[in-house]
Order: sequence, then C-alpha cells, then structure tokens
Amino acid sequence: MSTLAHALRWEVTLQLRSFIYPATVVSTAVICAFVLLLPPESRGPELAGFFVFMDPATIGLSFVGAIVLKEKAQGTLAALGVTPMRPWVYVVTKTASLTGVAFVSGLVVAWVATGGRFDVARMVIAIGLASVVAVQVGFACVARAPSMNKLSVTLLWVSMIGYLPLLAHFELAPAALTPLLAVIPSHAMLVMITGAVAGSSVTDGSWLLAAGYLVLWCIAGACWTLREYQRAMVSDGR
Repeated sequence: MSTLAHALRWEVTLQLRSFIYPATVVSTAVICAFVLLLPPESRGPELAGFFVFMDPATIGLSFVGAIVLKEKAQGTLAALGVTPMRPWVYVVTKTASLTGVAFVSGLVVAWVATGGRFDVARMVIAIGLASVVAVQVGFACVARAPSMNKLSVTLLWVSMIGYLPLLAHFELAPAALTPLLAVIPSHAMLVMITGAVAGSSVTDGSWLLAAGYLVLWCIAGACWTLREYQRAMVSDGR
C-alpha cells in the first residue's frame, strides 16, 4: 500500500509539471462559459446531461493519451520494466489520478449546467463511472500508438463512434437504431448523467441498467489495460 501511495503522489507531481490541472481548469471553464451563454429555459435535462458528459469524455480521451505518449518518448515504460514496480500500480495510479481530475471538473459542470438541481448520489456515481471508462478508453487509444499522429487518428475515430449515441440522446436517430447505439458505452454515460438531473424522464430501471453496463466496462477495461501495459513494460524494458 505504501508503494501505491508513493506512486500516486509522484503521479500527481508529474501531472502538475505537465500542466494537466491548469488545462483542466481551462477546458472546464470553456464548457461552463458556453452553458452560461445559453438561455436558462433551454437548459433541459438532456442538454445538461450532454454538457456534463463532455467534460470527463474530453479529459479521458485527450489528457491520458498525451501523458502516456510523453512517458513513452522519455523511456518511462522501459525504466519501469526493470524496476520492482508492478504494472498494476502504474495503471491504478494513472486511472485514479485522472479519474479524480475528471470527477471534480464534471461536478463543477454539473452544478453550472443544472443550477445545482440534481440528485447528488446519482450524479456522483454517474460521473465517477463515466470518468473511469473515459480514462480507460484513453488508455486503450494510446496503448499501441507509436506517435502523436497515430494517436490523433485513433482519437478521431474513437470520438466519432463515441459521440454517435448523441443522436439517440437528442432523439435524432430512428427508434430502430437506438439498440445499436446503446452498445456504445457513451450511451450509458448519457443515460446515467441525464437521469441524475432534476426533471429527467429516465426511469430507475434504465438508470440501473446503464450503471451495471458501465461497471462491466470498468472491469473489462481494467483487465485489458493491465495486460497491455504489462506487455509494454516487459518488451520496452528488454
């Protein structure tokens, strides 16, 4: 446990040096400013859910990729491959620290977008699960990306797929297409976040189903990420 705590403290230090926190403040402020520019009467549960969803999605897909790619270039993974530090410690510290960043900023956006009118417990769970999955997807994108160009192309495709459920969220897609869009985890994120906003039409059953689906994604993502970075540390450390 002391190793994990030390690694987590060091991870926070690295993020400070990489200006992750100022960048988070800026991105969160931009989203909040855009929300405040809209007329209050137009900020329904669906629109509020969309803005809250955007914050952890942006942090998870962009920040983790930039950090890990930088560490690859600096030979950090190679160095970790020949140290007693276990791969799971690296994965857990990255996931926990970046999830914390996305979680706090997501709550700020939620407060601004809804005027504080949301179910606190549901919103905390929704943003927490959404942040974990978003960070793990970012890990997946950068795991085998050899350069920033390759990562940018991967993120573009992942973002396009990840934002497709917005069609169902705003009822712009045919009803027959909704079950297919529901397979994408961002659909469950939108359901959970929107269901935490006051006045939402999301039922308890739909909210719990979405929560269970994201939990499965968190478990699968953790296993996959650990396997990928264990291989990376071993191969780069040779």
